[in-house]
Amino acid sequence: MFTPQTKISMAKALLTKNSPFYIQFYVSNVCYLRCKMCNIVEANTGLEPFGTEDIERIADNLVKIGAGVILLTGGEPFMRKDIEEIVRIFKLKNLDVRLQTAGLYSRREKIAKCVEYGARDINVSIDSLDEQLSDYINGAEGSWKNAIKTISFISNVFPKKDSICALGCVLSKYNIDEIEAVLDFATRIGWWLSLVPVHITTPDSPMNFRGYDEYFKFTEEDFPKVKGLIERLKRKKREGFMLFDSDDYLDSIYHFISTGHPNWRHRQVCDSPNLYFAILPDGRFAPCCDFKFNENLYVYDRDFPKIYKSREFRDKVMKITQQCPGCNFGSYPEMTLSARSFSTIRERISLQLKAQSTGLKTLGEDEIFNIILNIKKEYDVYKEEGAFRFRENKKWPNAKNIPQQLWNEKQ
Repeated sequence: MFTPQTKISMAKALLTKNSPFYIQFYVSNVCYLRCKMCNIVEANTGLEPFGTEDIERIADNLVKIGAGVILLTGGEPFMRKDIEEIVRIFKLKNLDVRLQTAGLYSRREKIAKCVEYGARDINVSIDSLDEQLSDYINGAEGSWKNAIKTISFISNVFPKKDSICALGCVLSKYNIDEIEAVLDFATRIGWWLSLVPVHITTPDSPMNFRGYDEYFKFTEEDFPKVKGLIERLKRKKREGFMLFDSDDYLDSIYHFISTGHPNWRHRQVCDSPNLYFAILPDGRFAPCCDFKFNENLYVYDRDFPKIYKSREFRDKVMKITQQCPGCNFGSYPEMTLSARSFSTIRERISLQLKAQSTGLKTLGEDEIFNIILNIKKEYDVYKEEGAFRFRENKKWPNAKNIPQQLWNEKQ
């Protein structure tokens, strides 16, 4: 499933703990959603996106430093006109590409083109099976149906073998009672579910990715419910439910929610830039999604590989990571755990083997909507007498109407 380039990068990471086998690339700084727990678009406002002419130089430099998997995210990556060209060039350089999208159905031709150029890994954001709640969280009316239709389209264009399709779900106080239903949904359609606990900060301590809406945060009285959920999820995974997250990562979710700090980091410091880092929409290096580097170091610069490998550069990044309180975003913890935890390494190998043997299901839109309808009949959270008590007084006041052309199926 992985290219030789990625396999070498992963093996080196396992042995040396010094191989950047996972890169988050924020290829777009625009998005058609206004998710209430995300601030990345606002944080990257004003950055001039890198040009198509820079793609090959970026890819070459990533190969030179030993990169493996490149997550193409945003904003919304499919709002870039050249997203398929990015995929094409990266795949030609033997880099593995992972796509992350909120599900922009009007850009389905670009999704298909990315598959033609070799994309085999995609993540679609879904935080709820309830349309009204999902649109509220996303800040965009119609976004939920758009995502579900995109999931159906992906199931029809991605190869049946050697594809990893996943749902990305942000665990918050709004949807904690739905998580098991979302996992059930993922499993029934043959996709994986990946969880990220909500990250909320305050205006006096801004971080690039984290939102400010404190209604999403868990309070101390919620901790037992979170703990119980984590234990049930681990049990369901052993029963065959398609949960992407390792047990170590799931335990860190609870630790992060209950203490404000994760427990996955090595000596309380993450492994950036040794195992992973981020690239901003203008092509600049960043230690991660939350912090920017103090200097303008562009990944497409000729000297980037040399600078990246220098001791002086590593020391500068270390000053940033040492001051970070820690995150539990899925990408970074799982990468550290994959290089440092034997149990997580074992789980990752098992997941890859299962993904190769299971195969992707081809599902029509009506089939998926019917699956959701049947699941909602089985879970109390969707029954009128018990539905969404925490948010029963909310009228979804900030859901915005999105320009019709973004939803236009003929675009």
